[in-house]
Formats: sequence, C-alpha cells, structure tokens
Amino acid sequence: MLDRLTGKPVHLYIHLFSCALLAAGLTSSKIPLSLGTMLGILNLLLEADFRKYGRRLKANRIAWGLWAYIVVQLLSLLWTTDWEYASHDLRVKLPLYVIPLFMVCKPITERRHYLLLTGLFLAALFVTSFINMGSYQHWWGNKVYDDIRGLSLFGSHIRYSLMIVMGIVLCVEWIRQRLPYRLIPVILIGWWLWYANFSQILSGYLALGMVILISLLLTVATLKNRAVKLSLLFTALLVLLGGTWLTVDFMKPLPHRIVMHHLPQYTEKGGWYRHDTVNPGWENGYPIVAFINDEELASAWNAVSPIDYYSGLDGKKQYLSYTLWSYMASKGLRKDSVGFTALTAKDVTYVEKGVASVNLTKGGMESRLYSLKHQLEHPENPNGHSLLQRFQYWKAGSHIIERNWLMGVGAGDVQKAFNEYYTSSKTSLLKELQLRSHNQYMTSWISAGIAGLVTFLFWWIGFFRFSWRNRNYVSICFAIIAMSSFLIEDTIETQMGVTFIAFFYGLLVSVPNLISDPKRRK
Repeated sequence: MLDRLTGKPVHLYIHLFSCALLAAGLTSSKIPLSLGTMLGILNLLLEADFRKYGRRLKANRIAWGLWAYIVVQLLSLLWTTDWEYASHDLRVKLPLYVIPLFMVCKPITERRHYLLLTGLFLAALFVTSFINMGSYQHWWGNKVYDDIRGLSLFGSHIRYSLMIVMGIVLCVEWIRQRLPYRLIPVILIGWWLWYANFSQILSGYLALGMVILISLLLTVATLKNRAVKLSLLFTALLVLLGGTWLTVDFMKPLPHRIVMHHLPQYTEKGGWYRHDTVNPGWENGYPIVAFINDEELASAWNAVSPIDYYSGLDGKKQYLSYTLWSYMASKGLRKDSVGFTALTAKDVTYVEKGVASVNLTKGGMESRLYSLKHQLEHPENPNGHSLLQRFQYWKAGSHIIERNWLMGVGAGDVQKAFNEYYTSSKTSLLKELQLRSHNQYMTSWISAGIAGLVTFLFWWIGFFRFSWRNRNYVSICFAIIAMSSFLIEDTIETQMGVTFIAFFYGLLVSVPNLISDPKRRK
C-alpha cells in the first residue's frame, strides 16, 4: 500500500528497519526486540500482499516443521486448565510465531542486506561483550559481583553465551567468503573465544564444542582425497575419545590424602580438635569435617569478616562455617587459628561469596569443570548448584512425562504440573528454584505429548538436514547451537532466547543460499 502511494519501496525499508532492531537488540535490550517484532508484522498487514505471502509460505517447505510445531502447541491449549499462565506463555513465545512468519513472507533477497543485519549483530555483540568485561574487571565503575554469572549485564548469561558462539560462526563465515577487512573477524574470534572461556557457561562450552566438531566434519566432507579424509576422521575420533577420557578421569574424586585414624587431638595452641571419622566429606583429597577447632576459628574469622562464623550465611545462602571448612580443606589447612593465618584477604572474600574450594577460583573452563566435580562430590544440597538443580528438574520432568506421555499436560499447564510435583515430592529445592525441566525436548513432550516431541524433532532435524545438504555453514552451525542448548536449557521459554532462535531461524530459512550461492551475490 505505501509503495503505491509513494512510488518507493517503503515496505522494504520498514522490513529492514524492523529486522535491524532485532539484530542489534538481541544482545542488549528487550525494548528493540518488542518494537522490531511488532513493526515487522504490522508492515505485512499494511502491505497486504497476502497472495504473495501465501505462495512463499507454501513454497518454503523447510519452514513447515516450525508451523507444525506451533499448531501442535496451540492445539494442546484445548486441554489446558491454567489459562492465566497459558496467556503468559503465548506472550513470551510470540516472537517464535511472528518473526519467522514475516521473514518468510518477506524474505531478505539481497546479500548486502543480509550482511547489514549480521554486521549489526556482530557490532552489538562486540560492544556489549566489551562493556560486560570492562565492568566485571573494573576497568570502569565499581559494580559488586556475586559470581561469574553477573558478567552478562544485558540479559541471561546463558542465552548470551549462545550469541557469543553465533558471533564466532558469523566471523568464520566472513573469512570463508573472503569478505573485505578480514583482520576484523580474526580479532573478534580471538576476543570471543577468550570471553567464552572466561564466562564459564556450560551451554556456551557445549555449543562451541559442537560447532568446532561440525566445522571439522564439514571440512573433511569437502576433501576429495579418500586417504586424507580417512586420516583426518581417524585423528578427530582419537582426539574426541581422548578428550572424553581425560574429562571423565578429571571428574573422578581425588584419592584421600589423610588416613582417618590416629588423628592428632590438639591444636598447636592446645585446643581440642573435632573429627568426624565416619562421614567427614572430602575436598581436594582432604577431609572437611576434621581438624576443626570452632573456638579458635570463630575468633579468627569474626575478626576479619562481618558474617558471623556460627550463624552467618555465605553469598549462596549456605552456612558460612561449612563453606569455610571446605575451602580450608581444599588448601590442605587445618581449621584452627594457625591454619586460618594462611588465608589471604582474597580467600576470605571467596568464602563470603560461597566459594567452597580453591579449585573454583582458577577461572575459565578449568574452574567450571571443578565446579561440576565439586557438585557431584557434594550432592546433599542442590540449591545454588546448577548441575544438581538440573538433575532435580530432569527427574521432575521424567515423572510428569511418565504420567502424561501421550497427550502432555497442555502448553499452559507445564508450570502447574511442575509445581504439583515439587509439592507432592517434598523436594529440597527452595521455592524460588523450583523451575521447569531445563530441557527443551522434555518441555515439548510435557506440553503437547508425543506429537509435541515429534514435531519439535521434525522441525530441527529437518532444518539441519536441509542445511547440511546445501553445505550452508552458518545454518548448520546455528542448528547445532540451538539443538545443543536444548539439551540443558528451555531456550525458547524466555524472550531473549526465543527471539534469538526466531530471528536467526527466520533469516536463514527464508533464503538459505543467499551467501553460498554466487549467483545471488550483489
């Protein structure tokens, strides 16, 4: 309509502007995401070329998987009872329903427009990552951080880690396509690899590992020499198996460095030691509940910290005294006044924050692996421990699926089903941590039954197969990033996560060969 009135492609400009709001806003704010989503669908309604839209929707078969999934989810509302939550869920997932729709109905057809949008995303990602790191490292400002999860200032640290990996993928494609200024993506890749390691996000590590693996397989697939191809595949398999073995070996508990009999009874100052020789708990090979003199340790601790030794809680709402014992045990120290003198001011700060082992202070992937190992060695209290909490969520999800495996509980009753399980099972999880499954495959099954799971798999496996067949590197990697995140997250249950998935899916599925096909280059 506006094109006819003005004689200019106004609707194209509006469409590009709405997509630009999404690309730039993904990393920073929900406001441009909401504006871009509403503007994109409003533009379609104003243009009103519904016959052309219908033809494009019919012709784009790869997007049918998404439409099937949406239909099944909406049908499950027929047996939903909690309509208040159902309406909330529909609002959150609105970008998934709307963004791919207007991007398929009005696809990006010029390569320069595609590069503009991906360039905006990369620029916004760099700026926000630089701000995040600068604030965390106190290059500016004086913000106090409880833990590494506060590194992401603009939204979920988990969803942001997926965007970091997607940024690396786009930079690799920049180099592969031999676009100008190739030094820029090289610098950005280095920056974001360091950022991904520093941020300690399991979803980011998993997605990055899968992208590296799939990139290697794509490279091997392009080789013509059979001997070289087999050699590389064999080498990759050895590296994968070796890395797996090293990880499993790393996660094994360390052998005990103390024999729990004939232990000394008195401190150097003559105080009495308390030992639990039956179930002391272990940290870094040393017993936790052993070599404890509460009187000496409390006096030394309370002299340097405002958190009371006996009644205080650390930053993770755990009893501070136990955190202190565990931290000192990890350093091989006895829990008395002499052992306490070996702690630095930084050690005291770590304990106050809830860090229970010196191994958790190493930073990067090593620290994250130690964190997972620590959780597995101390599974008594899952609260505040992401892996142990997920075990509880998956257990709850499995229980709900077992009782509603065919039809599910309805898209609006998912949270209600989890609440009922937590109440009946008398879970040890705190009320605010009684969340959903943190597994998108499981959530799809819970909400709409077998049909929900099948259509969800059909959507993503179909997209991956199509992308692989066309050797579209960005689409393949995006599919891998999304599918790996679904294993440990409800990625499309939050606005930032669902908009990230919806935007890149809509962009890549609308014109899948825009970059790789030389005939489309402009």
